[in-house]
Amino acid sequence: MTVGSGSVINLGGLLTRTTDPVLHDPGLAPLRQAVRGGDWPAVTAYFAGLPARADQGPAVALVAVQRGSENFLQRTVDTERGSSLARTLLGARLITLAWHARSSYGAQHVSRAQWQLFHERLCEAERVLADATTLDRGNAAAWTMRLTTARGLNLGIDEGRRRYGLAAEHCDVPYHAQELLLQHLCPKWDGTLEDLHAFARQCLADNPAGSLSGAAVAIAHIEHAFHTAQGGLYPYLAQDRVRQELREAAHASVLHPDYRPAPGWVAAHTAFAFAFYQGGGLADAAPHFAAMGRRTTAYPWRMWSADPVKAFRTARRAVKG
Repeated sequence: MTVGSGSVINLGGLLTRTTDPVLHDPGLAPLRQAVRGGDWPAVTAYFAGLPARADQGPAVALVAVQRGSENFLQRTVDTERGSSLARTLLGARLITLAWHARSSYGAQHVSRAQWQLFHERLCEAERVLADATTLDRGNAAAWTMRLTTARGLNLGIDEGRRRYGLAAEHCDVPYHAQELLLQHLCPKWDGTLEDLHAFARQCLADNPAGSLSGAAVAIAHIEHAFHTAQGGLYPYLAQDRVRQELREAAHASVLHPDYRPAPGWVAAHTAFAFAFYQGGGLADAAPHFAAMGRRTTAYPWRMWSADPVKAFRTARRAVKG
């Protein structure tokens, strides 16, 4: 899975100080410490302290990439029989392990044994996450993670949309869920370019000005560019209509006067920065690179380069002049 932004999946060896989610949001540091220390009361206290109806995606993603955390989380699920949160976090970790088994290579380069392990781990993740949503139907984070299992297990776009609706029902700005449904709507999975752009525009229209949701428009254009990339990304992303839509989305979201950084903000700026840079719009890319500083996410740079951090730094230098 491309978790777009956030990177529940495939960060593996790509995680550096530049893409470290704690650099993006220092408030995540106590959560990481609690997971690494196997301190379940501290984990539950962290999530209990988040604002009501907040997007918990980045916090769940942080837990999901902690090596060995599946052992601690499985023990917790075994002892905390009524905990929807424990099952959400274990399910997210199992998704990460599933994609590690599959690898990030194209399907034609994945062995039968890899596919089998991928499928087994995704099925287990789906079972655990289904238990989480049974225990708490309003658990937006669990419904968000179930968007990935729906895609990986080929449950269809209609089921993906249903799960997105349940996540959005219980989260004010479900940016992480939006990123995941956008991936499902890509032609490389089950979708079409028309559906991809329609959903991205819906995200922008349906969410408050100054929220992260406008970045969905940038992600849709990035995925469109890669889908039609025979001549590189520039011909598509440099089109006047594409640049104009990107500008409008940026000014309605992360460049809006009402914008305040929220979990996932680096991913949102990264999407705009990448789209403008690859389309030759260096002046338009500049405020996004400035906002990020030395922070970025692996997506979408990893789709462009085997060394996403190096690619980001090269682009940043070019934009800064």
